Amino acid sequence: MKISGSGSVQSKTVKKTSRKGASSGSAFASELSETKGASATSGPSGAGSAGPIASLDAVIALQGVPDATERRSKGLKRAEEMLDLLEEVRKGILLGAIPAPQLRSLADMARNQRGKTDDAKLDDILSDIELRAEVELAKLGV
Repeated sequence: MKISGSGSVQSKTVKKTSRKGASSGSAFASELSETKGASATSGPSGAGSAGPIASLDAVIALQGVPDATERRSKGLKRAEEMLDLLEEVRKGILLGAIPAPQLRSLADMARNQRGKTDDAKLDDILSDIELRAEVELAKLGV
């Protein structure tokens, strides 16, 4: 790349045009008011606005509906707790010393969650977990 000299920097001047006067501002205002009036008349006819009571009833009804993400996050938290307990029991089985408090907690969690789900397979799995935890507790004599 070859650079040939450092030419001077020239700025272009902007030439101002004369203003039409104050009438251009009023023309804009009149156009705006005409447009506003046209949109008000061309809107859907017969549609009334919702009264304040109807909107208040809708807000109250929405507050009574449980949030799906909140319910899902609570379910995920319970599932993670149960998986952690299952992992502790698995480690206990491998080491030959199953922790009885974790087994009792696992059985209680499975018992409490069974029937609260909408999934029959999940209820069956929870029943199996509860049964296995109770069997292990019986083996320990607890």
